[in-house]
Amino acid sequence: MKKVLIVGSITALLLSPASTALAKQSAGYQPPVVEKVNPVVVADPSGAVSAVVHASYTCSGGSPTHLYIGLKQGPLVNTTDHSTSEFSDTFFSTNWNPDGPGLSLSCDGKKHNQQFLVKPDPYFAPGHPSAPPLHAGQALVQFCLFDSTNTGEDDPNGFAFDYSMKKVVLGD
Repeated sequence: MKKVLIVGSITALLLSPASTALAKQSAGYQPPVVEKVNPVVVADPSGAVSAVVHASYTCSGGSPTHLYIGLKQGPLVNTTDHSTSEFSDTFFSTNWNPDGPGLSLSCDGKKHNQQFLVKPDPYFAPGHPSAPPLHAGQALVQFCLFDSTNTGEDDPNGFAFDYSMKKVVLGD
């Protein structure tokens, strides 16, 4: 009876999401890294439609991946205790097309430089119909990368991020 329980426990462990993530972490696996988020974010001339965040990253966890970029602006926004949308006057993100074309990552172990389009966050907009457009000035950029070894919100594995204040400029 004890042997059956031990074998059953081992089998359950081997089939768990955590073991699947560990299996994906082959000898060549390295945790993801966000090397740099460019110091300037370029918004469309009106500041109301979209903005481009340019970043460089390396990840080797294969697919599937998930990317979240938040761009939050307002006088109360900061990188520490006021980073949520409740402190934002304006909130753009990748939630308009999560992991769709132009927002997917290459986790092949190589460094990538990529531009990402953020638009008004679809979940923020209904509650803030008079949100102002982005304007020239400071904004919080939250760049969050999840590779295929990450098993969910509370899993620190396969996750890299950069939360930093960046300069927003209105493009031509």
